[in-house]
Amino acid sequence: MFIDKNGQVRKPVVYLADFEMFLPTCEETVKYWKEVCEKYGFIGLFPGEGDPVEPGENYWQRVFEHDYTHMRNCDMCIAQLDDWRGHECDSGTAFELGWFIAKGLPSYGFYSGKTPLTARDIEKGNDGYDVDGYMIEDKEYAFENMFTLVKIASDFEGACKLARADLNRQLIEHGYNPYIVK
Repeated sequence: MFIDKNGQVRKPVVYLADFEMFLPTCEETVKYWKEVCEKYGFIGLFPGEGDPVEPGENYWQRVFEHDYTHMRNCDMCIAQLDDWRGHECDSGTAFELGWFIAKGLPSYGFYSGKTPLTARDIEKGNDGYDVDGYMIEDKEYAFENMFTLVKIASDFEGACKLARADLNRQLIEHGYNPYIVK
């Protein structure tokens, strides 16, 4: 439970930003995520849900509009930040997560690696730069500094725990009992 912008206590709807839809294990992963969401008092909303976008003219624009509608109907985001096609998270997921942050909505992520950029398998050049001449940021975490606004756990359930703890603090501050995870 959480207190929405109208002062109502209800289950928050969580946008599940990820790259799972491109994997053959998508259905079982999303099923697990939704079960974990329910356990922590959330309603998980996966971008691929709802009426399918049929192939045809402006297909990718219509996919974006479909997903954007889902985003606008959510209260918070939990994003999968594992590497996707390289040394960074999926750019679509990063976009979605950035939208939630820009809207001032709770934003969480999960990343199984936690390896700092300087320790990653990036082809190194000279003096802290990669072979293409881009600086490799020397931080204790695996992401660009814009991700400091995202609370990151090592797995999906850990991200749900972080979100539940934050929302429970909000409930307690307003005189409500915290949601008890079963």
